[in-house]
Amino acid sequence: MDQETKRKIVHISMGFWTIAMVVFPRVLAILVILAALFFVLILARPKVWKVAFDSMASREDEKKAGFLKGPLLYVIMALISFIFLDLRVAATVFAMMAFGDGLANVIGSRYGRHRFTRLNNRSFEGFLTFIVFAFLSGVLVFFLVSFNPDPYPWFKIFRIKENIHDFQVIVIILGVSIIAALTELISKGILNDNVTVPLVTGFLLTLCFAV
Repeated sequence: MDQETKRKIVHISMGFWTIAMVVFPRVLAILVILAALFFVLILARPKVWKVAFDSMASREDEKKAGFLKGPLLYVIMALISFIFLDLRVAATVFAMMAFGDGLANVIGSRYGRHRFTRLNNRSFEGFLTFIVFAFLSGVLVFFLVSFNPDPYPWFKIFRIKENIHDFQVIVIILGVSIIAALTELISKGILNDNVTVPLVTGFLLTLCFAV
């Protein structure tokens, strides 16, 4: 198993803790994210815990910089989302990111036959995988976390409607899944998909569920 695949397995596994938001309060999610931030920023460094760094640093820019850029951005976006967004939206965003983006990379790299040569050589198979798993995980997590009595953000800047029809939720998440897959497809360089995908999905879900 290559380094990038191992990294994406960790990426995917992060999606399962969003389901814990069904029974646990928002503060626990933030504590878990802070622990992950400490690991990525302090522990997983070549001079501190070389084994951890080497096991996750699959990209040249990270090896040169000496820190895990992708995971760091991922954790920071998770922290921002779970502080500012409705709990259902925050959990949905990172379920879509974990399962959609993670499985798209794994499936696309192994089974992708049709490539977008002008879009980072990513595959059509990976693109479809993103849409399917982002949609399925997004719908599942949104409905499950709806049972949690803590739906509001700590900083009540963004609030969404309480009475949302199930069909409306499904249609919105499907549409956002397609847009998220397109966002991931065109993201590269400083526009890292660990930033662009959560930003786009979080904004669109909040906007759609608020109107």
